[in-house]
Amino acid sequence: MTTPQLVLPEWATAPLGMAARISIAVLGIVASTLVLMLATMLSQGTWLFVLVGVTLAATSIRAARYPTLIRLLVVAANLIAIPIIARMI
Repeated sequence: MTTPQLVLPEWATAPLGMAARISIAVLGIVASTLVLMLATMLSQGTWLFVLVGVTLAATSIRAARYPTLIRLLVVAANLIAIPIIARMI
């Protein structure tokens, strides 16, 4: 029986993979900065947006350093959570 390989080491070191990893990190930090700026404009739920912004920055950097399927799904879940939390507040 074979086990699924969730990391593609060849992909991460290829030029296109390096560009994808850099874009994951940069776009994650930019989105995190925008969420933290949004948190300063709110009167209620600021702590929740700060938590989501810091979590997004941390997970995007981790996913960019060593991309696995789980880490990329966590970044996607963080990005999906932002509009959901905005609707709740």
